[in-house]
Amino acid sequence: DEETEDLYLVDFTQKIIDKQHEVQELYQSEAARKTLEKETDDEETQPEMEIPPPEDPDEEWVDYVDFLGRSRRCMKKDLPSLLKMDQELQGKSQAPDGNTLLSEDMRRELQRQQWEKEEEEALRKPMGPIHYEDIRENEARQLGVGYFAFSRDQELRHKQRVTLDMLREQTLDQRTKREQLKEKRKAALDARLSKLRARKVKKLREAGLEEEAEKLENGEVKGASEEPEAPRVTAASRKVEVVIQERRDTKPGVPYVREWDKGKELMFGQWSKKQEELRDEREPEFAPPSDYFMGQKKDDNYRSQNLNSPETSSEKLETETAQKQQMPSTNSSDTQNQEPPYQSLDDMLSYYRQVT
Repeated sequence: DEETEDLYLVDFTQKIIDKQHEVQELYQSEAARKTLEKETDDEETQPEMEIPPPEDPDEEWVDYVDFLGRSRRCMKKDLPSLLKMDQELQGKSQAPDGNTLLSEDMRRELQRQQWEKEEEEALRKPMGPIHYEDIRENEARQLGVGYFAFSRDQELRHKQRVTLDMLREQTLDQRTKREQLKEKRKAALDARLSKLRARKVKKLREAGLEEEAEKLENGEVKGASEEPEAPRVTAASRKVEVVIQERRDTKPGVPYVREWDKGKELMFGQWSKKQEELRDEREPEFAPPSDYFMGQKKDDNYRSQNLNSPETSSEKLETETAQKQQMPSTNSSDTQNQEPPYQSLDDMLSYYRQVT
């Protein structure tokens, strides 16, 4: 299914189907191979028919051997071009039948003539050291990728030596730099580990585990004696310059406004709607139980009256003093009325159930 194929990492059903297809393809390939073998056997068993002679003598088929020793068959008119191609590939100017006609004495004579020519060229050159390339001749041995064939010319050979020496120095320089960097990193890591060990030893001693602390400290001393000391980091390199900058794009007492918030209204103002209006807009099924607001209604009414009444501060003070004067008498009467109407634990529980 296209909707559920992305939910699984492995589709085992598809794997079974693919395996069946592979088995069928294998059977088909085996059957085709057997039929092909059978057809070839039938062709071999059939008697060869006589080939009629060609009308043109240039179209006659001839056999020849190329310079690699392979038997070839071609038309008589194509033989010269193929032999010429063999000569070019072989890199020799003599006829293809020259090697077969040369005897061992003739080969030695040709080799002696080549040696005489090389010796005459060496006599013309100034005396100097003999290198491997001078005596290698026509050696067929492959010396591998690490062998560099220097030139037989002394000037070019000198340039090649200088270039190789320069490359070798660069390689050694890079290797030493890499090793120094590894040593520095290892030393810094060892210093950090030593600090951690010291901190751990201190905690173990504070906890009273002296034996474990001594073992850990002895192991640290052995490691420090075997390894080189870590490079000391100067205090100047640890200093961090702290720059304190003050914002000049805002006024004191005004919050900072971001660029993408400029032009937006009511960013820092109060709510335009009152709490009662928001409660009226709320759906009743999402409202809290009404019992939560039984004791808050009186306080809300009292606050709304105080906010809506345009009284001055002097009038408020007069009303408060009058209320304080009336408080003692009312308090005495309230204390008498507020005595608990229960004498036992059951009465007290029933009273609290009625109140709450």
